[in-house]
Amino acid sequence: MKRIALAALIAGTAILPLSAHAANVTADAGAKIVAPLQIANSTALYFGTIAPSLTSSDSVVVSPAGSKTCGSELTCLTDDHTAAQFKVSGEADFSYTIELPDSITISNGAGGSMTVDEFSGSKDGGKLSAGTDSFTVGGKLSVGANQATGEYTGTFTVAVNYQ
Repeated sequence: MKRIALAALIAGTAILPLSAHAANVTADAGAKIVAPLQIANSTALYFGTIAPSLTSSDSVVVSPAGSKTCGSELTCLTDDHTAAQFKVSGEADFSYTIELPDSITISNGAGGSMTVDEFSGSKDGGKLSAGTDSFTVGGKLSVGANQATGEYTGTFTVAVNYQ
């Protein structure tokens, strides 16, 4: 009988649940917030004063470096052309990229319009040494045959993004 009681005691102990031991640990969480990117335009993209051909369309190109190429069908009358200039500010030593538009339309307010496209920058992006950097943008203006006279204006958007 002692054997049966001992066997029952051992069997009963074997099916009793073992007490679980939980382990806990803490972990750190954090984030670093950097200065938001900002961009400012200090000089407009300007193609100068142009006399169109009566019969042929052509184009004027202002490079990011500020040089101008006037198509053979046009007469570029002034040298006051400029590449657009931009200043970028943000977190020091971080890199950024630049996004330029595909094309825009500029108009004279009286129904005349022209296309500016082939935008190009002096760089594709940069590094914010000391928190600032700058770049320039040029483009191509398409002037129609017998283009309507007037002062043509428009806007374009340049975006910068942290890399």
